[in-house]
Amino acid sequence: MSESGRNNSVEAVIAIALNTFRETVRDRIIYALILFAAIVTVLGIILGSLSVGQDIRILKDIGLAAISLIGGIIAVFAGTNLVYKELERRTIYIIFTKPVSGWQFVLGKYIGLCLCVLVMVAAMGAFLSIIVAAVGSGFAGASFFDQLREITQELSLIYLELLFVTALATFFSTFSTPVMSVLFTLAIWLAGHLGESLLELGKLSQNPFLAQCLSLVFYSLPDFAGLTRIRGHLLYGTVPGTEVLTYLITYVLAYVLMLLVLAAIVTERKEFT
Repeated sequence: MSESGRNNSVEAVIAIALNTFRETVRDRIIYALILFAAIVTVLGIILGSLSVGQDIRILKDIGLAAISLIGGIIAVFAGTNLVYKELERRTIYIIFTKPVSGWQFVLGKYIGLCLCVLVMVAAMGAFLSIIVAAVGSGFAGASFFDQLREITQELSLIYLELLFVTALATFFSTFSTPVMSVLFTLAIWLAGHLGESLLELGKLSQNPFLAQCLSLVFYSLPDFAGLTRIRGHLLYGTVPGTEVLTYLITYVLAYVLMLLVLAAIVTERKEFT
């Protein structure tokens, strides 16, 4: 590809990403922040009667779980409507009359949605940090910054999981209706968190064939439980090794790349012109 061709490709991806970001952030992020602010504020008031340290841990745990859940819901519902909304408004036909390929469209949509999720997670994380500082007024100096560092590390793992969920939703949106895409994405997301339970169930089973089937399902599913487990270690002060974090990041990015490549292939095969 020539230099001008590469520049045009980058410009097309950036244009689609920025347009997707503007549309998504306008529609959803305000409602998500209002909901999260209400949950964490009420929680902070309720926990005010507990001892300092105990309330901080519970507040952080529930607050981070709320960020993960709200972020996941937005990623699922926004991602599964990526292609459908363009088809419904017939803007996708205008996009593909220009020199835009399927992979540029998919990548631009994905990046735009990931930017929206990043802004949302950062905003909710900042609000949670403020509430933690207010509730734990006994913390000072380095102790507060330790709390802030832990929250930032946990938010990074939450965002890593949301990148995965967004890629799943983007993939399903290229060939399925929004309702079915939501069901598919939620099913894999939930199953990824329960995968270890399936493996344990297979070990307890007296049926070898069932045990092999459950083991195959476990190794076929993405390991969302691994990310949650690492977040739990961080929450209770145990820092995972660099090898573990490197493995998780590589694992997630490999899955994301595979899903985006498949989504681009499906989009390329469709006739939008």
